[in-house]
Amino acid sequence: MAATSHPLATLAAVETLKAGGNALDAAIAATAVHCVVEPQMTSIGGDCFAILGLPDGSLKGLNGSGRSAAAMTLEAAQAVDPAGIPKDHGIAVTVPGAIDAWATMLAAHGTMGLDRVLQPAIDIAERGFPVFPRVASDWADGVDKLSRDEGGRAHYLKPDGSAPVAGDLMQMPELARTLRLIADKGPDAFYKGAVAEDIVTAVAKRGGLLTEDDL
Repeated sequence: MAATSHPLATLAAVETLKAGGNALDAAIAATAVHCVVEPQMTSIGGDCFAILGLPDGSLKGLNGSGRSAAAMTLEAAQAVDPAGIPKDHGIAVTVPGAIDAWATMLAAHGTMGLDRVLQPAIDIAERGFPVFPRVASDWADGVDKLSRDEGGRAHYLKPDGSAPVAGDLMQMPELARTLRLIADKGPDAFYKGAVAEDIVTAVAKRGGLLTEDDL
């Protein structure tokens, strides 16, 4: 049994269980699919918090949230806005912890590796997926924010600058490429090298302080 907020994620979880995976394998497979089909809700650029129910009945919690940049200080934040940190400013971005959290949990409690559990998300990102009504509604609400960002316009809006509507087929080839790198080479493919460099460059353009050393 699996329950998620999107049929494609639920299907990925069930298929992972049918292939011999355990509940953790299935949960991460489903979450990775969510990063593709519900981009307004979660992404590989975010964090991960989990409570694991182990076979002996005990519970284990994992805080997969990344730290702020080493250069982040109270003074740096106040220089941007004395009233608080703007949510759409680069200074608000912390190290994304999700990928490392997935790998950590799989190594300790999973039966499959990232190469297997990320495959459903890679397939869906490459071949495309139909936008569901609730996702389309949220997507429309984010047009103004997405249009102000180079990556947002390129990857999450249609060529005319509008949001996908229910029934549109969306493909995410760049996300598929990144997921495939992680599946093939592990978390280092995300936290080091070209992907890390891309993250740092994008954050810096928005005034953020993250460095490759932070990642």
